[in-house]
Amino acid sequence: MTATLIVFYTVFLSQIYLISIHYPRKLAARINYVLTNFPPAEYPKLYPSGQNTPEVTRFKLGIYKVYNTCVALIGAGVLVAMLANGYRPSPKGGDEIFVMIYFMMQVIPLIVMSVSEMRQYKHMRATYSANTRKADLSPRRLFDYIAPGYVVSAVILYFLWLAFFLIGNDFGAGNPGQVIAASCLITGMNIAYMAIITFFIRGKRLDPYKGSADRNKQIEATVKGLVLSSIGVSIFMMATQAADQYALETFDPVLASFYMQLCIIFGIGLTIRTEDVKKMDFEVYKDDASNPVS
Repeated sequence: MTATLIVFYTVFLSQIYLISIHYPRKLAARINYVLTNFPPAEYPKLYPSGQNTPEVTRFKLGIYKVYNTCVALIGAGVLVAMLANGYRPSPKGGDEIFVMIYFMMQVIPLIVMSVSEMRQYKHMRATYSANTRKADLSPRRLFDYIAPGYVVSAVILYFLWLAFFLIGNDFGAGNPGQVIAASCLITGMNIAYMAIITFFIRGKRLDPYKGSADRNKQIEATVKGLVLSSIGVSIFMMATQAADQYALETFDPVLASFYMQLCIIFGIGLTIRTEDVKKMDFEVYKDDASNPVS
């Protein structure tokens, strides 16, 4: 139990730091870099709604920082309380629900930022007019953005999980509703991933001004993130089922926390690394910039 507690506290501390401190700092620095170096007067197309001015955005970033600090302190406080009260993960499992609730608290700002970003793209498309229309005629294919081995691994692991899950639950003989629901959930999630990847590769630009090189980096980050997420969820689901079958449910909170951290690393982390804001072409957001279209 001592080893289990050490692993639990280490992984949960990592979740607090990674999601509420490390990546919020990275995102704030990324946004501040854009606000400082590409002001509305010179890059008006970057601020289409007229609402997300540097002043307003910096105010929102202040709220973002305060919120993440509070959530980090709550997490640290919970850990201290656990230590003080001699907390032990339940050997029957179930404690992972609290880790997931805390994770949802951590990602609320990311959801808000994603919604705000989609609104900004919508305003960009609404106000977009191409001075010089340039068509990017080169076809975009899945394996231009990710190695085939990752896609093959995702497919194989999905079917391995499905077989492991169905066999482990006796094909739903004991609880058919739960088996059907879980199978549909994970299958539906993978189908949604495929739909999103198809949209990014073949659909219209979210940002109509973005050049081909930057768009390809955006697609690469999205494709890799979703494929790796598919791989991760298959492994996670098999690990949790194995823990249930072999009476190791006490590790469920650790597995849940570790998986959710991987989701953030595959999502935000991969985007930050792939789409280096300091190497992006912002000239397209100037008044006199020509606007490429696909």
